[in-house]
Amino acid sequence: MRVILVKGQSYYNGLEIFIDELAVAFAEAGHDPIVFDTKGEADVAAGLARAATGQSFDLVYSINILGELRDSNSRSMGEIVGAPHVLQFVDHPLSHLARLEQTAPGTAVLTIDPSHADALKAIYGPNRFGFVGFCPHAAVGPTKSPGEDAGAFARTRPIPILFPGSYTSIGPAPWSQMQLGVQRLFEAATEIVLASEWTPGLVALDTAMRAAGLSPEDDQFAGFRKLASYVHERVRALRRVALFEAVARAELPVQVVGRGFEESSARFPNLTFLGEVSFSESIALMARSRVVLNINANFGAGSHDRTLSALNAGAAAASDFSSFYADHFEEGPEMLLYRWRDLDAGVAALGRLAGDPQAAFNMAVAGQAKVLNGHRWKNRAEIIIDAAMQARG
Repeated sequence: MRVILVKGQSYYNGLEIFIDELAVAFAEAGHDPIVFDTKGEADVAAGLARAATGQSFDLVYSINILGELRDSNSRSMGEIVGAPHVLQFVDHPLSHLARLEQTAPGTAVLTIDPSHADALKAIYGPNRFGFVGFCPHAAVGPTKSPGEDAGAFARTRPIPILFPGSYTSIGPAPWSQMQLGVQRLFEAATEIVLASEWTPGLVALDTAMRAAGLSPEDDQFAGFRKLASYVHERVRALRRVALFEAVARAELPVQVVGRGFEESSARFPNLTFLGEVSFSESIALMARSRVVLNINANFGAGSHDRTLSALNAGAAAASDFSSFYADHFEEGPEMLLYRWRDLDAGVAALGRLAGDPQAAFNMAVAGQAKVLNGHRWKNRAEIIIDAAMQARG
């Protein structure tokens, strides 16, 4: 197959690396990938047309971006290339609502949590997009062995626990300026999620509406339900802070990289801030860590690249529970999974794992084997191709 992979820009340069590694995966599988870099293109549509001129392609792929792209003749990305456009969202797609609303009807949309795909189908119906499905994250970065034994593992990995990701402070709720009745619905939906291990934002919002005597199926609420990502984003912030509070209560030393931690140093003295680093640098730090800590927050059926990349880098991975992890990894031997409803117990297990090089080594070895067998970009390329074929059909 001949494919165009569209490279945009992201804060930590992570999405650019995703595209580069996906290109390698397509090539190694015998396909013919072309990477189209939007950086420096004054007119992305015109640049894409130049890249596609005189050639036949089977699909064009982008991450988060350009579903809304139209050229001067109102052609979408798929129409410019002459092939199905596969648009992968690595955030909740409703968080990109303005772009999502303008995404071309024939686009194949992939999400990193199956509940996100369910939300799109529930809100937009079965025929709004060419295809909607689930495509989990892939491990990225160089594969590094955990070492020959637990002793080598401990010697070459001086960081006991690493958290590579941003700190999210709890500000005003996104609905704080809305009508009081609307605020109450969002607050009720948020409480539904926080009272459970995991509930999708749209499910919680619909539940809150029904409890208030409103029907989510009523067309007058169609636009309101598209704001369900507000619940997701609020829960994500609250739970991220809750984890760091639990880690602080346990006085567990954690080294962190990412945005926002400078302002939290007094609140969380157990955290050692290593600064903001690029995505590649964070992967290199994973290869020097015994345990890498992840927060899925409200992606309770999906994945995060952090856990998979940590295992690929030879570290043990610890994350909040997700049915994706539970389905693909053996809890305990291959991955540590903590629960939001018993956070202190999860943090205690994290501390024991970081303090036991043999246990962390065993988990890293077993988890890495599972990642290399089924969770690299070469495995996701098959899902992307299938999505394009579904949209074409």
